[in-house]
Amino acid sequence: MMKKAVIVVDMQKDNVGRFCKHIIPNIKRLLEEARKRGYLIVYGCDSRYPDDFLFKRLGQKPRTIRGTKGVEVIDELAPKQGDVVVEKRMLSVFFGTDLDFTLRHRGVSTIIVTGIVTEGCVLKTALDGFELGYEVTVPRDCCASLNPSNHEATFHILEVLKISSPTLEELLEKEM
Repeated sequence: MMKKAVIVVDMQKDNVGRFCKHIIPNIKRLLEEARKRGYLIVYGCDSRYPDDFLFKRLGQKPRTIRGTKGVEVIDELAPKQGDVVVEKRMLSVFFGTDLDFTLRHRGVSTIIVTGIVTEGCVLKTALDGFELGYEVTVPRDCCASLNPSNHEATFHILEVLKISSPTLEELLEKEM
């Protein structure tokens, strides 16, 4: 039997704003169903330093700074015992972390990637998972972007690579 994992990307107190509130119930429902089925739940969380180069490069104010409340996953999706929290300093949850080792150690071959931002950290995580040989699914209504056009464009990219991008309902109907 293929083991599966749900990866929740950057749904943290400093990151979650109005642009993504609508996906919280969907991710919560997905996590509840995944836990019933015994899937591994992984939270990929920004964990940065105040002088992180990415803030300068993107012209952003520092956020999700290590040691602050802002790095915590939002209360609605808070990790439970047995879940894995991966701190990341780059866009992908795989890059520079032990996520690949953790998934392989647990026998995971399929990942379901959710969270924010669709065209950034979600896409980068999905593509890295794809290149590492995982079956990847990105439920389109469990991801959000500040820019709806970028959100849709990302799913065109995933489609070209044959990466599954169903709605949550379609995913649940397929038995995930």
